[in-house]
Amino acid sequence: MAADSQANNQAITKTGSFQTQAEPMFTRVLHDLKKTRPHLAAHIAANSSVLERVRDYEKQTALVIQQVTLSAAKGEDIERLALLDPVTELFNHRAFIKELKSELARARRYKHHAGLVMVAIDNFEELAQKYGPLTTDAMLRIVSGSVRAGLREVDVAAKYNQGYFSLILSQTTSSGACLVGERIRQKVASQAVVHNGQYFSVTASVGVATCPDDATEYDYLIAAAIEALETAIIRGGDRVVSV
Repeated sequence: MAADSQANNQAITKTGSFQTQAEPMFTRVLHDLKKTRPHLAAHIAANSSVLERVRDYEKQTALVIQQVTLSAAKGEDIERLALLDPVTELFNHRAFIKELKSELARARRYKHHAGLVMVAIDNFEELAQKYGPLTTDAMLRIVSGSVRAGLREVDVAAKYNQGYFSLILSQTTSSGACLVGERIRQKVASQAVVHNGQYFSVTASVGVATCPDDATEYDYLIAAAIEALETAIIRGGDRVVSV
């Protein structure tokens, strides 16, 4: 995956402009987007900052995981370390990318939809600074439980990064993904974090994008979902926004 990420990164200059001749995938994807979603294609071509962040984080995560020492682990422990986030016990970022690529390949092959939902804990950094790491971990576990409660067995939940969760919804349209996002948003808001003498509640912002409506390649789909999520945050949080 690190090799894929490196190849993808080579297609973007430091200023964020596309070098379509360096990576044919970008030409293909933008061509497809121009046919199906011209406004989204124009936006991504004009401002690739979100897409760059997606790929930079993927690259950094791959490098960190490669440096993790597994010498003391055996059998199932190795599998857990390789696939799961230790705090939330959801898939980690690397496993999420692998599952998303697989789901999008199935969606393209069988011509069905796939939904991607990004969930962010509102004001996460401020809460982490206020309550400390142990209570923050308790908060992440409670929110991850709310995320799991809103999914089917065929869906995939992962911790994307600190305070962000990502959900892969098989055979799900935009309206269906928005319903899932709204259920999770309500569930998060209804939960109380009680830990180490602290008692508080949190809210979540949700961004939704779908394949093939918004993108067909995994990095473009993530970028679209994050843009929708950031729109929800800008509008005050505690809401669901789709592309």
